[in-house]
Formats: sequence, C-alpha cells, structure tokens
Amino acid sequence: MPSLKVFGMAAAIVLLGGIASYFGLAHGCSKQPTPGIIAGTISVEPGLADKIDSSSTLFIVARQADVPFGPPLAVQRIERPEFPFSYILSSEDVMRPGTPFQGKVSIKSQLDRDGKVGAEPGDIEGEYAKNPAEVGQEEAVNITLNKLR
Repeated sequence: MPSLKVFGMAAAIVLLGGIASYFGLAHGCSKQPTPGIIAGTISVEPGLADKIDSSSTLFIVARQADVPFGPPLAVQRIERPEFPFSYILSSEDVMRPGTPFQGKVSIKSQLDRDGKVGAEPGDIEGEYAKNPAEVGQEEAVNITLNKLR
C-alpha cells in the first residue's frame, strides 16, 4: 500500500498543474484574450417580406457609437441571404486592419437591391433596437429589417 508521502506528492503535482493551467503557464503558452464579437439574427418584418428581391445583398455595419458618420468600424457583405439570417461580426470584419473591434458600437443592416453601397428606393433597413451594443456582450444583437426606402 502506498505511503502517505506518495499521496501528498501526487496531490501537490495536481495542485501545481491546476495553478499553471489557471494562469496559462501549462505547455509554455500564455493566456490569450479572446477577441470580441457581436452576434445575432437579422429578420424581416412580415409586412415587408414580399419586397425582398432574391438577388439582394445584405450589409451589416458597425460604427463606433461616438462616430455617427464616416467610414464604419466593421462591415459584412452577404450575397443572397436567407432570412432569418444569423451573423457574427468580429475583428476579421474591420475596415482598417489592426483596428481593434471593441467598445460600444451602433449596429445597422441594409438589404440592398442592387448590391452597391448607398441607400436607394426599394432597399430595406433596420438597426439594433438597443443601440449602442457592447462588443462581447452576451445578449444577442438582433435586428429587424423594418424600414422600406
């Protein structure tokens, strides 16, 4: 039967392994922060469903909350989306590489009939009802396309 000393050493090794893992020291790697995201679902108001052109392009735009105009922080362009559409915006979608995707952002979306940037008659728009959203928030950032241009 193993001695109490062996059990004590085993417990110490397990404890040290747990501490190393907690602080990201196991296997020589450091603890990396996970990048922030904004995620949710985009749907279309039922009264506008018949206005959707199957060849439309969906734009999802994030702007820093304190910068209401100028280039957006991040954008996604989706050809021929099907609704409801689930999305995730992250640092991979920023307009200027290296710009951090963080803080408070306003999220808007536009279903564009001709696929070109800029609102025109026939486009359908919507935004997150609780704008601004916080990058990394756990609550879904859902958008309803509810405004016909």
